[in-house]
Amino acid sequence: MSFWKKRFNPLLVYYSFGVARPPKDNEKMENNTSKHRIIPKRILLFVILFLILGISLFLIVLPKFLTPPLRIDSIPSGAYIVPWMQPNPSISILKQYQSNPYGPPPFNVDSVMANSLKLSMTFNITVSSGSRIIPSTVYLGHDMDYLYVGGEFRGMGLNPNNDANTTLANCMSIFFDVDDNGTLSFPEAGSRILVFVYNDTWATNGLYDDLLWTDYDDVLQRASWVPAEAYTFPKAPAGLTLASGFAEYDNPTGTLTFVIARFLRYPSLDKINALQMQPGERWVMGFVLELSFGGSGGGMSNNVDGWPQTIFPFLSNDSSWWPKLAIDLSNSTA
Repeated sequence: MSFWKKRFNPLLVYYSFGVARPPKDNEKMENNTSKHRIIPKRILLFVILFLILGISLFLIVLPKFLTPPLRIDSIPSGAYIVPWMQPNPSISILKQYQSNPYGPPPFNVDSVMANSLKLSMTFNITVSSGSRIIPSTVYLGHDMDYLYVGGEFRGMGLNPNNDANTTLANCMSIFFDVDDNGTLSFPEAGSRILVFVYNDTWATNGLYDDLLWTDYDDVLQRASWVPAEAYTFPKAPAGLTLASGFAEYDNPTGTLTFVIARFLRYPSLDKINALQMQPGERWVMGFVLELSFGGSGGGMSNNVDGWPQTIFPFLSNDSSWWPKLAIDLSNSTA
């Protein structure tokens, strides 16, 4: 045997380097069985992949089963159905109108809200000098994201509670029994538009309040409709459901006109605002309207009337007699 062969003889390498030696019988058995240890690793890999797939399905599929079903209400006979529409021209364009503030108002709400639901009524508001008889039209329409509310209040005039130093608001409110069960409960939703009218000009200054029904108001010490901002004070709410709005006043006729867009859903306010319609849903809600003159300190006054009747000063949670309003997001071509 040559030196090279001797040097790399497996029997000799063990003694030279301490690495190899002739295997014993029991080591032969271990080496044979070690080949089969690959199988558990494959099983482990399969289990890991199966768990990843299972968790993925759990996270993707299960929420669909846990998500509440869409609310699809049946529309009762006599309900007012709000049609699909958008103001034309849009509110954003109306706000861009440049006009002489002492001239005629820049738009006609009946034309802007031509395809909406039109509710005609006459408000009779008692004021210190007698009564204000106010023939009115309220316009309601919607698309997938907004409820559009328009109003024309002919002969409303300036707020009779104004004085030489203070201009108080003319107000229109819409209240919703969102779950339509005939009994108001927290947090039913509403909207109040406040328009400050200045004499001899169509130009106005508008504000907006989200309203909610609370089962107990700290100031009144009873259940009532209150502004959401007052309810959450000193921590202001995350935003308002008002998207945009525009108002005008025709001084010769004393006519107040406005158009607003109100979000149909505002998830960050869901704790204090129950009107959170989702695409594909159809809701029927009780609703009432009120027209009023604001009082001092930003509060409401007794100068108010409602349709079909007033609910101020909110002494009852009975909404069983309210008219029904249907908004259908289940069919955008309806």
